[in-house]
Formats: sequence, structure tokens, C-alpha cells
Amino acid sequence: MTIFTRFFPSLFGLFVAALLAACTGSPANVQTWGGLGDKPGEFNEPFDVAVDADGFVYVTDVRNKRVQKFTADGDFLMAFGQKLFEKPAGIGIGPDGTVWVTDYDLDRICHFDRKGKLIAAWGEAGDKPGEFESPVDIAVNSTGMVYVVDQYHHRIQKFSPDGHFISTWGKRGKVNIVRSALNFLIPDGHQGEFYYPSRIAIGSDNRVYVSDAYNNRVQVFTPDGHFLRSIGGMGLWGGRFRVASGLAVGTDGSLFVADFYNNRIQHFDHDGHFIKAWGAKGNEPGQFSGPTGVSVSDDGQLYVADWGNQRIQKFSE
Repeated sequence: MTIFTRFFPSLFGLFVAALLAACTGSPANVQTWGGLGDKPGEFNEPFDVAVDADGFVYVTDVRNKRVQKFTADGDFLMAFGQKLFEKPAGIGIGPDGTVWVTDYDLDRICHFDRKGKLIAAWGEAGDKPGEFESPVDIAVNSTGMVYVVDQYHHRIQKFSPDGHFISTWGKRGKVNIVRSALNFLIPDGHQGEFYYPSRIAIGSDNRVYVSDAYNNRVQVFTPDGHFLRSIGGMGLWGGRFRVASGLAVGTDGSLFVADFYNNRIQHFDHDGHFIKAWGAKGNEPGQFSGPTGVSVSDDGQLYVADWGNQRIQKFSE
């Protein structure tokens, strides 16, 4: 027994109980599909997942250079993009049901119809407005505005539905790890700045949520990029992250975040207050090996791209 536990047993016990509660348990029903391979329904690094209004599930299958489409229960329907992609990464669904995909290596955006037919492609490498260096994720709001995470430029770019540049915000800003871990006592600063942002999601109110991955937080903005709040910080307990990854916003405005190195999913309310977390390192249902993508359907089903386990997991209450 340490000096700490001997003099503060109640505090220590409460801390351990809170930590365990935040890291264990999962919704009642878990369904998985996938496995390593290149056949239909198999994956080689499933990175992101998106669900359309009809409940169809789209997954970026990175090393197989394709997007796969499934029913809500994981039945394979089709694959597309094999001759177009080098490294498909982020995926988003527009209000019209069309599919948007970022190509991380080719520095471009591809826009597809629901049947996987290419509508348009735009973007190139560079640091000017409308150019990218490793676009890692994409989201489309209710009016069709397109938001792209330009990862190595540490910024978000906003475009019209036809790909015309509108605005950008963000710059490189690294939060000190100690300040991040103690940001409930000392503000961590760097508001509106990013250190390798990784994912983006948009709520029904068109608020923009960005995983500021290596600052171990999620930042929330207005549709025009004005900072509203920060969620999280470095840590193991509930509400904290070790590399914030995939994001999804439910119809009730609550937020789901994939916590990559903590191998769990965390759930927050509309105001950023922690609700619960579940998951642990492993390959059993409800466990994860580096979750990277999250999406929630209109009826509340949660889909997770379980990257290291080469599968998709579906959770429902």
C-alpha cells in the first residue's frame, strides 16, 4: 500500500471506481462484421464509417483502395472507387444522400452518387486556399456546405457544394501535455488552433466538431469557424482522451468520440458533459484495437470502424 492510498483511501477508491466505470461495459447489443482480406465484406484498415438517411453503411477500406457499402446489418452491397483512390480516408454523407470521400495521398476530394458513380473530383497538393496536404476527413452540413480537415496544414477548409473555396480557420498550436492533463484547473489555451486534427462532424444545428487529435480534445465551432468550447484533455478517466479520433453527433445533439489509445468510445451531451464510456483493448465484441471512425444512424444505431481489428462494430441499446 502506498502513502497515498494509506492516507487517502476514500479518495483513491472513488478515483479507481470512476476509472473502471468509465472504461468498462457497453450497450446491450453488439454486432460485428469484417475481417482481414480483400474480398467483399473484408477490410484492410477500415478507417471511417458513415450512415445515410436510409440506413446504408459506407466504409473507407484504406489499403484495398475502395469504399464498401453495406446494409444496416452488415450485408455487403457494393464496392466503388478502386480505380480512383490511392488512400481513401474520411467519408461523409450529404443532405441529398451523395457520398464525399477524401483521398489522403492524392490530396483531393471525390464526390459520388448513391450508386458509387463519380460526380466530381477536385483539389491538389499545396498550401493555398482550396489546396491540401493530407485531407483526412470530410463532413457536409444541412445546407450542403463541405468541411475538410486539412491535417498537415492544421486547419479546416470550408467549400460550397460544388467545391468552391469559401473560408478556412486554424493553425498549428500544440498544447503542453501537463496543461492538457490539468485543464480543469489551468486553461490549456490555443483555442481554434490544432495539432494534427483528425476528424470532423456536424450537428443538426450545424455546429462543427473537430477532433484535435494530438491535443487530446474536441473543439466545437460555429459554421463559420468561431470557437465555442473545448471538450476533454489528456487522461485515462471518463471525459479524457489519448488521441481523440472519430466523431459522430446523434439526432439529440449528443456527441460520440472514438478514443484511440484508450480503446473506447465516449459519449457526451450537447453541452460537452461526459455521460459514459465503454470499451477496452481486445478483439471480443465491444472491445477495440484503435477505433478510428464513428457514425450514428437516425434511429440511434452506433457504428464504429475498429481499425486494428479489421472490422465494423454496431451497437444498440
